[in-house]
This record gives sequence, C-alpha cells and structure tokens, in this order.
Amino acid sequence: MKKELELYELVFMLKFNLTDDQTSQKINEYRDFLTEKGSKVMVKLNGKRSLAYPIKGFDTASYVQIVYLGNGTLVTELNKLIQRDEDVLRYITTKLPTHSLQEI
Repeated sequence: MKKELELYELVFMLKFNLTDDQTSQKINEYRDFLTEKGSKVMVKLNGKRSLAYPIKGFDTASYVQIVYLGNGTLVTELNKLIQRDEDVLRYITTKLPTHSLQEI
C-alpha cells in the first residue's frame, strides 16, 4: 500500500555573500527539483537575517522557507541534495500537522 502524501516544510539559510541572482537561482533549483518529482511547492524568501551566533564564519544569512507535498523518499532525496550544497549554512525539514494544510 502506497503512503499518502504529507505536507513538509523546509527552512534553510544561504550564505550572505551570494548575489540576489545567485540566491534566486538556488531557490529555483530546489523548487524545480520538487516540481519535477510531482510535488506542489510554495516558496517564501524571508530576506537577510542576523544570526544569533556565527555559522561557518557568517553573521548574516538569507532565510528561505519552502512548503511542499511529499513522502519520505522525496524528503530523503531533497536532504541529500541540500547537504551537498556548500552555500547552505543550515537547514531543517519538518512534517507539518495535517490541519495546517487546510489553513494554507
């Protein structure tokens, strides 16, 4: 029996020294990866934020939020892709409660 799609949220921070075009390109890369796998995606760029402590020598980062439909396999593939990206300082993927789908 195939598992039903669930709602996930990916939040990640990109290095501050990327240009706006490079930041957009990174976001589009992840969005395109998800849509090619058949997922519905919502992306929000939350701008540049000061960090509470330096991460990999950066005090500021671009904060990105992606909400998408997927399953465990898609989450694993996306996490592997992000882990290999040197421009990502930190990331976290969480499964959203099903009642959140109705709110969105």
